[in-house]
Amino acid sequence: MRASVIRTRAIIGIGAAALALAACGGGYGSDEPSTAADGRDAAAASEATADAPVGRADTGLGTVLVDAEGLTLYGLTDDTGGVSTCDGACAEAWPPLTVDGPDLPGGLDSDVFSVVERSDGTFQLKAGEWPLYRFAGDAAPGDTNGQGSGGVWFAAAPDGSLIGATSADPAASGSAY
Repeated sequence: MRASVIRTRAIIGIGAAALALAACGGGYGSDEPSTAADGRDAAAASEATADAPVGRADTGLGTVLVDAEGLTLYGLTDDTGGVSTCDGACAEAWPPLTVDGPDLPGGLDSDVFSVVERSDGTFQLKAGEWPLYRFAGDAAPGDTNGQGSGGVWFAAAPDGSLIGATSADPAASGSAY
C-alpha cells in the first residue's frame, strides 16, 4: 500500500509542479540522488518523528530540514521580511508547513524557528527568516526535486539558512554542502 501512496503522490506532484511553473517559475531543480550522504536510504537517515513538526535528514545536498514525514522543507527567496508570498496555485505546488497556532511548537529552538501568520489566517512555521514549504514534486523522504527551482526555491538548512541560495542577505545563503 505504501508504494501505491507514493505513486499517487508522485502523479499529483507532477501535476502540481506544472502549476508551479506557471505560478512560481522555474524547473524541477537538481538531479541529486535521493540517498543520504553515506549511501543509506534518506528515509532511514531522517530524524523527524510523527510527533515533531520538523526534523533533520541527510540528503545529496547535505543535512536539510524535513517535515514529520521526512519530506524536504524549502524556503522561497521571494518571501522577504519573513512573510509568505506563496498562495493559490503556488501553495498547491509548494504546500506551506502549517502549525496549529501562533505559538512555537514544543521542542523547537526559538533561536532558529518562529511562526508567521499567512494571508488566509493559518500559521506557518519559519526557519530563520524563511517560511517553510514542501514541494509537491517530492514523492519520498530524501527527495530534493525542488532545489533551485526557478532560482528562488532552496532547501532549508538546520540553522535556518537556505542551501545554495545567493543573496546580499547573509541569512539567505547557506553553505552549498
